[in-house]
Formats: sequence, structure tokens, C-alpha cells
Amino acid sequence: MTETSPETTPDEVAGARLREVERAILARTPEHDIVPSLDRIREVLDLLGDPQRSAPVVQVAGTNGKTSTTRMVETLLREFGLRTGRFTSPHLHSVRERIAFDGAPIDPERFVATYDDIAPYLDLVDSRHDVRLSFFEVLTAM
Repeated sequence: MTETSPETTPDEVAGARLREVERAILARTPEHDIVPSLDRIREVLDLLGDPQRSAPVVQVAGTNGKTSTTRMVETLLREFGLRTGRFTSPHLHSVRERIAFDGAPIDPERFVATYDDIAPYLDLVDSRHDVRLSFFEVLTAM
């Protein structure tokens, strides 16, 4: 948990907590070192009530150009007045870039709150498997 002193501002506490969450996620198996299985992510999403089934989705797959294509689709949808959520990888500056709402990266407070909301489920699934959820799986669940 983040330690505070009487002189610590709320922004400093929030920034420290964000860094703490980012470290926890980055400490997991990296994207390039995967154990191919959908079991862990399916289990987490099942525990979360399968949120991926509650909204219309445009899935972009392939070898090259996924992020560019995703951003173009997102822009078109927003031009038609729709709200959008986007999940892409990799990120350039901040892991928060991977999760975006209406074209903007998830704000730090929401990123931390989302992680805090799902952390007990991550721990539960981790305890049931020989391999912990990976960095990418955690961000996917978020």
C-alpha cells in the first residue's frame, strides 16, 4: 500500500498508487513470453460476468496495421455520435494508452480503480493455475 505523510498531497498519493499498480502489472509474464491458453482469461472474464458480451464490438485482427485500423474505425464511430472504448497494444509512453475511452487514454484514477476492482479475481485465478495471468491478460481483463 502507498505510504503517506502529512505533507503528501492527494495528487502525489494518486501518482504513487498508479506507479504501484503499473509495477504490479509489469511484474507479470511479459507479452513475448506467453503460455498459449485461453483458460485463465476465460476464467477471469467468467468471474467478472463476461463483460465483453455486454457491448457491441469491432474486432480487428491480422499481422500489420491493427492499431491504425482500430483508430480509424474508432474515429468514424465517434463522428456518428457513438461512445467508444479501445484496447490496443503496444503502448508508446504509458500503459494507460492501451485502454482508451472516446479517443483518450484511460485516466489514472480509473485505471487504478479498475485494477483494484479486478485484483481479487486475478488472485483467485492465479491461485488455481500453475501459470499466473500475464501482463497482457491482466490488461485485457481490465
